[in-house]
Amino acid sequence: MDKVKKVRNREIRISDLALELGLTKGTISRALNGYEDISKKTRLRVIEAANKYGYVPSTPARRLALGLSETIGIVLPKISSQPVNTFVSEFINSISSNLNKYGYDLLVHTNESDAFEVEPYQRLVKSRKVDGFIIFRTLKKDKRVDYLLSENFPFVTYGRTARIMEHDWFDIDGEKAFEEATSHLIKMGHKRISFIGGGKEFFSAQFRIQGFRKMIGKSNLEKKHCVEMPGDLSGKGGEIAAHKLLEQKFPPTAILCSNDATALGVIKIAKELGFRIPEDLSVLGYDGIALGGYMDPPLSTLSFSIEECGREVVDLLINRLKEPKKPFKSKIAFANLQLRGSDGENS
Repeated sequence: MDKVKKVRNREIRISDLALELGLTKGTISRALNGYEDISKKTRLRVIEAANKYGYVPSTPARRLALGLSETIGIVLPKISSQPVNTFVSEFINSISSNLNKYGYDLLVHTNESDAFEVEPYQRLVKSRKVDGFIIFRTLKKDKRVDYLLSENFPFVTYGRTARIMEHDWFDIDGEKAFEEATSHLIKMGHKRISFIGGGKEFFSAQFRIQGFRKMIGKSNLEKKHCVEMPGDLSGKGGEIAAHKLLEQKFPPTAILCSNDATALGVIKIAKELGFRIPEDLSVLGYDGIALGGYMDPPLSTLSFSIEECGREVVDLLINRLKEPKKPFKSKIAFANLQLRGSDGENS
C-alpha cells in the first residue's frame, strides 16, 4: 500500500519516505546526499521515491539526520587593519561562494594570538560545530594537521606539510614561480637583486626562497649584492625591509617580494626615499591581488586565480566528506608572470 498517499494534505517528511521504503531516516538522508556507504541500488530507489512524492529536505532536519552541521571551519589570526592585505579576504570569499554551491556554510574563527594554535580546532571539533576544516599558510611541522589527523577529522590544506601523504592538499608551485621571476629580472640586466621573504615558519616561504636562490646560483651575479631580507607578508613588513635595503651603500636595483602586500609596502617607502618605480627600482610581487592593478605604476606580480584556489580546496574537502575512505588527493597549480609596469620591462 502507498503509505505516503495518506499524508498528501501536508509536506512530505523524511520519516514518510523512510516508512514507505522500509529504511531508516539516516539511510534516506545519506542516499540523497550521495554518501559512498549507500549502495547504488538503494540510492536510486530513494531518489525515485523522493522525486515521485515531491520530497524537499528541510535543512535542519537533514543536518540532524546526518549528524552533520554542513558547515566548514577556517581559523585566521586576528584580522589585520592594513588595507593592502587583501589576499585573505579574496580567498575567503571564494571559499564561501564555492561552499554555498554544495549547500555548506563557512564559519570563520579569528584567534587573538595566531592561527597556528591547536586550541581553536579542539573546541570546534568537540562542539561539532563544523564538519571539516580548511587550513592555509601551512607549516612544515604543523600541529594543526597533527591534531586533526589524530582525531581522524576531515580537512584540506592550502599549502604543503611534512605529512602530505596523509591528507588532501592544494598548492601553487612557489619554487617554479620564483625561479621564473628571478630569471626575468636577471635577463633585464639587473646585477643587484634582493629578496624579501614571507616568514621562515611557513612551508611556502621555503619553496619561494629556494626558487630565488636557485636562479641566483646559476647566474654570474655577485652573491653579496643579492641580499635576502626577512618579512612577514604584510605591507608594514615590506616597508621595514625596504628601508634596510634601500639605505645601503649599494641598494638593489630590483626587489622580489614574497607577496603583493609586501611589494606595495616596498613601493611606498621607495617613493618616499626618492626612488622612481620602475626607472630606479624594479619591484615584483606574488599573489595577483586586485589592488595591485590600481597602483601607480601597476604592480607586476606572479599571478594565479584566487577564485580557483578557493574552488580547488572546497572540491577536495567536499569529496573527502562524501568519500572518506578514498585515497588522498593533491593538486599543484602554476603562477603566471604578469608584467603590469612596476618591473620596468616595457618602460
